[in-house]
Amino acid sequence: MEKMTFTYRDPKYNFSIDIPTWWKKYIVIRTHTPPGNSYNVIYDVTIDFKYKGKVYISPYSLLVFKMSLKKWREGGYDNSYYKFITSQRGLIFAGNVPSEPPSEFLKQDGSDYDYKKYGTPLRLLSRMVNEDVPKINKSFRFD
Repeated sequence: MEKMTFTYRDPKYNFSIDIPTWWKKYIVIRTHTPPGNSYNVIYDVTIDFKYKGKVYISPYSLLVFKMSLKKWREGGYDNSYYKFITSQRGLIFAGNVPSEPPSEFLKQDGSDYDYKKYGTPLRLLSRMVNEDVPKINKSFRFD
């Protein structure tokens, strides 16, 4: 039986997440340490969406914030677009998804998305963000 997920293991913060196997041909995974203290984000794992050789938007990012859970709540992050996953030793781990598909998928006049031209990648992104990302967040664990 074919495995339905593959595991990404982060060497810097020693956590793992399970990503659907079908994503493999559509993603590029990269890590980044922002310079300075950019909104308390000290590290991120970004999964970029690629389709037909072009990299577009990230359907999922996992961010590491340097802050306490108390500061997270006081800062209103619980009501933001970040999805709290867990906290440990003064760090918050949270997921993030895009609010909109890439602007490249819009019709030339910008009135709506060009479903005729970009229907397949739009459906793939929708499935990733709406169906799979919640499962990825739930799979988070420390190694």
